Amino acid sequence: MKIASKLFDARINAYNLLVEVSICDYETLVKDVVKKNEFQRKRVRSSKSVYALLREDLIKQCVIPPIVLALADNIDFQQNDDDDDFQRKLEEAKDHLVILDGLQRTYTILELLYDLRASNDEATLSLVMGSKIRIEIYVGLNRLGILYRMLTLNTGQTPMSLRQQIEMLYLDYLTKEVDGVELIRESEAKNASKLNQYNFKDVVEGFNAYLDRDELPIDKADILENINSLEKLSKENQNTELFEKYLASLNKLVAKFNDECDDLEVSDEYIKEKGAPFGKNILQILKRPQAISGFGAAVGKLLDFEILTRLDDVCDIVDDIKIDDPNAFLEQINDSLLWLKGNSKKIGNAQRSYFTFFFRDLLNRDSDSYCKPLLSSKSALRKYQAQNM
Repeated sequence: MKIASKLFDARINAYNLLVEVSICDYETLVKDVVKKNEFQRKRVRSSKSVYALLREDLIKQCVIPPIVLALADNIDFQQNDDDDDFQRKLEEAKDHLVILDGLQRTYTILELLYDLRASNDEATLSLVMGSKIRIEIYVGLNRLGILYRMLTLNTGQTPMSLRQQIEMLYLDYLTKEVDGVELIRESEAKNASKLNQYNFKDVVEGFNAYLDRDELPIDKADILENINSLEKLSKENQNTELFEKYLASLNKLVAKFNDECDDLEVSDEYIKEKGAPFGKNILQILKRPQAISGFGAAVGKLLDFEILTRLDDVCDIVDDIKIDDPNAFLEQINDSLLWLKGNSKKIGNAQRSYFTFFFRDLLNRDSDSYCKPLLSSKSALRKYQAQNM
């Protein structure tokens, strides 16, 4: 491994190292990384694709474009580290590597090596293993910096969606406990029914709504349009773990509502009269993706308007929330959501907008509905109607 250059990226406050490495060493470095990158695109398998041609180019020792990696966890990198020092530190931290650009090239390299071993073509295998490739490695990025670089790099014909990128970045939270919260992936065939359980994809969608200050789901693949959402975070400390703070504030709010409603459910008479509600109890309401996205967007907008000064403010406000009549509140919020269901063309989007209004009023100290869920549920519907009817 040879470091060809070291440049400091002032935009994301991290070093970018251009490194020459043998394919043998690259395989050792990333062979386990691709197994863990569950939310990246799968291998493109068309025999007519450029990746099939790349196999032949690798055998012919063609120089391929650099593959871009980043360390999701800091290592003790020093600007004066020599090649051996850096290689040792990198190998120790390889479990935290993320492939920002070049996943398909990496698949092609690994599959070629596998096929050459399977065919016992030792001569070609030795040739390919000894070939050099270039990799760029970003060292010292926080999570926001990695996300920014992913947005600017993945601009090809089949880019990952922003949600996929955030999912990959925060994959480690599926096993890392954050304030007792358990995040559940769809493939686990498990319901997020307990108080501190959430569907991972819903939380990611809500965090995206927070970053973008927009509760509506992204329906286009032009990722570069979303760079502006990161610029809006310039007033916040980029060295903090925003995802953890966002998740902690969401969980505390849900727990507070659950305490106030005390496991109450809407009555059978209500269901008989008005039909299936949006949610029979408060957990069914607040754990839906519409509510989680509305919460994220609302908090982001309150920060932009300087009504909140930091994300931690939400946890302080939650303590003051009071529901005097839980039954009236559950019926009122379900009434509002049932009205939206019968009067909106895009029901899901309408519900997201409603919850954004709801949480903006609930968490705004200048609002008449501050910390009063019943009043917030009424005012949110009025504001939605005024804006859309």
